[in-house]
Amino acid sequence: MGYRVPLLRGLKEPYTISHQLRKEESLSGLWKQVLLLILLSALVFGVSAFFGIGSEHTSRSLTELSRSEYELYKLFFGAGQVIWGIIYAILVIFVPSLFLWTVVEVEYKKLISIQLMVLLILLTEKTINIPMFLFLGIDTESSIFSLGIIAQASAFPELIIYTLSAITLFKIWTLVLQYQYLKVVSERSPRFLIFVLLGTHLFFVIVSALLSSIHLEKLI
Repeated sequence: MGYRVPLLRGLKEPYTISHQLRKEESLSGLWKQVLLLILLSALVFGVSAFFGIGSEHTSRSLTELSRSEYELYKLFFGAGQVIWGIIYAILVIFVPSLFLWTVVEVEYKKLISIQLMVLLILLTEKTINIPMFLFLGIDTESSIFSLGIIAQASAFPELIIYTLSAITLFKIWTLVLQYQYLKVVSERSPRFLIFVLLGTHLFFVIVSALLSSIHLEKLI
């Protein structure tokens, strides 16, 4: 019987859980947790799509659609967001785990457990952004948790705004959490871990900014 990593407790007590994770030779219930969080991600993205979050850039063209075309658009948009929620969860869980596995010399399953906690943080951020959008009209680029509002106030170029918008308190939390766990479960030096994590997060911030700056409706 292996050790089942308590994900929520792992967020609150990283010191305790990281040392427990280090000494355990096998993990149990990991793939059930993976499946559960993938489904949770699909749900969060689906709820976000239900309220029309993410479709702001196409709102002007929607007025030209008939009722049936509009309903079809909503169906495809919602389905696309649910599918993206699944893909997003898979990418967050497995891609960083695979990369870190090659450089920090930690068992792959333990890295997956860490990334599950990272995904929980990111889904929490997206969930909080839903009522922020509905009641305050604040989109992702203007989130009070990101540096995007500073960039907008300073009239920076659009790409810079998207880049700074991708740097949020929740993203910083994920970086700190990863470091807290890796410095315990890995034999690598703290300086090396910081370098790897900062480089990895910077890469994903840039990719996220580039994708956000591309308005797909202009390509259709």
